[in-house]
Amino acid sequence: MSAIYQRARPIRWDDIVGQEHVKDVLKAALEQGRVGHAYLFSGPRGVGKTTTARLIAMTANCTGPLPKPCGECESCLSVRAGSHPDVMEIDAASNNSVDDVRDLREKVGLAAMRGGKKIYILDEAHMMSRAAFNALLKTLEEPPGHVIFILATTEPEKIIPTVLSRCQHYRFRRLTPEEISGKLAGLAQREGADADADALALLGRLADGAMRDGESLLERMLAAGTAVTRAGVEAALGLPPGERVRGIAAALVTGDAGAAFSGAATLYRDGFAARTVVDGLVSALAEALHAELGIGGTRLPGADIPRLLNLQAALDGQDARFARSADQQSLELALTHALLAADRAGPAGAVPGDMAARVARLERDLAALRGAPATPGHSPAPIPPAQVRTAPDPPAPVSGDLTPAPRRPAPTAAEWADVVRRLDIQMRAFLKPAHVHLEAGLVRLTFDARSTFQARLIAEKFDRLGLAVAQAFGPVRLELDAGDLSRTGTFGQDRPPAPPEPARQPAPPRPPAAPPAPPTQPPRPLDVAPFQPNRTSAPRRPQGAALIDPPEPITQEPTWDDLPGGTSSSPKRSAPERPSPAPTPRPAPAMDAQNHPNFQEITSRFPGRIRDAGVKRSAAPTAEEDHSSDEDT
Repeated sequence: MSAIYQRARPIRWDDIVGQEHVKDVLKAALEQGRVGHAYLFSGPRGVGKTTTARLIAMTANCTGPLPKPCGECESCLSVRAGSHPDVMEIDAASNNSVDDVRDLREKVGLAAMRGGKKIYILDEAHMMSRAAFNALLKTLEEPPGHVIFILATTEPEKIIPTVLSRCQHYRFRRLTPEEISGKLAGLAQREGADADADALALLGRLADGAMRDGESLLERMLAAGTAVTRAGVEAALGLPPGERVRGIAAALVTGDAGAAFSGAATLYRDGFAARTVVDGLVSALAEALHAELGIGGTRLPGADIPRLLNLQAALDGQDARFARSADQQSLELALTHALLAADRAGPAGAVPGDMAARVARLERDLAALRGAPATPGHSPAPIPPAQVRTAPDPPAPVSGDLTPAPRRPAPTAAEWADVVRRLDIQMRAFLKPAHVHLEAGLVRLTFDARSTFQARLIAEKFDRLGLAVAQAFGPVRLELDAGDLSRTGTFGQDRPPAPPEPARQPAPPRPPAAPPAPPTQPPRPLDVAPFQPNRTSAPRRPQGAALIDPPEPITQEPTWDDLPGGTSSSPKRSAPERPSPAPTPRPAPAMDAQNHPNFQEITSRFPGRIRDAGVKRSAAPTAEEDHSSDEDT
């Protein structure tokens, strides 16, 4: 026996629930014979993508009377049974390779066995590989005239653009709870079962827009063989009873903490998880909010929109607590935070309760400072500028009741969530195992022995945490209770005023400077030669001229012995005695061969001729050597 969602699959276009924007267009195109060669159906699960693809196959191959598909001919029955030879449903998740596409291309060219259209339905088409899409691209662009491709997917963004551009894309939407519950009512009546409207509405809401999920839930309820009621649906699906949840929600709205705690404890003892109870409360508050906004739902007595919004936000922010622990105490703490958040909220535009008292006290203080009685109900007149004193005078005695300003109310979980949002992701993780205690002007973080690692890291970043807490709560005292790692600090306080600078004392007069001592010896006059106008001076060298005249170009090797000073190998010659030179001009010193200014240029032009500096490679033969050579010859 097939499942109820298979038996309830539509066989005609009019049987499709919702999706009018898709079925009307396709139905008109098929009636006019304007059938596309490739379609792409995208949308959530269970909204009718595969059903619509089968209706196209039935309409294209129907042999029965109009309107098509008739649902009774042999072709329509074969398509419904999945045995039609020309309608092939391919699971693209398991047939996603190039070889699978190559096999499909070989079969595409064959004619239809029954003379109609060949329909290829590729389910979960986004699972195909990119290579497989590219292999199918040419066939998808220009298929034979008797072939229709239908691609169905839940993730159209994974389809490559070249395939999207060759298909007619239709997007399927989620179905509303009313549409789902309406079809479920018809299915229950067809099955001969009694079903309450509240139960069917709950099933439609739990289906989350998917018709197939709603039909599966209905089949689960019909399996018991009893009437389908709301209580039966809640018991079968493990949901807390709606009436008891709405009672707890009403207690939260009215601020009755005792009724809220007792009701939640009863549900917890009955086996319902803390997170499940909180989720039910959020749903009940959402229905009440919809009722206040006029868009349906069930009202709660004494509820207003700001209070409902604060309750919902406070309960929704308890996921982190349930991630650490989901016991009864965590459930009660979640309700406590919700009650505090609701009490902190007032009607839109309302003034806090202590604001009027604070304004009246400020008026009395100002009147006492001015020396005039305060008129109740009227604001004091402004002080004229002429009465404003510029010099600091001692304060006048103040009369009246000067009570200290009320302390800032204790921060709530919503404000602590604001502190957590100001921190980086690393510090958020370190704060998860901490137990947070909030009071007026005090925040205490407690770590147990199992969280020593997180406590040590929080202690290292204690100042950063304190700045974040002060930004959210104002002046506050932060305490870290973690055994040896405990720390305490106050953050957000104004800096104390700087002490007044002491008056500057006049500097003592300097003593008169002593007169300078007389010089012991008179200054020695400079010896300057007298000016001689007729003396001729040497002509000046023009600016930029070289101090040494450039040497003449050398074209042959010089005779080294002719140089003044000779070579290093020649015997030293005694220099003739010369008369003492005149003081001006001074003669140039004797020069050796290697000190000649052109020595480097000569050795570079005549390589191998000089072995050492100023020494020839082959010396001139002496007289004895010439004589011995003559005897040999």
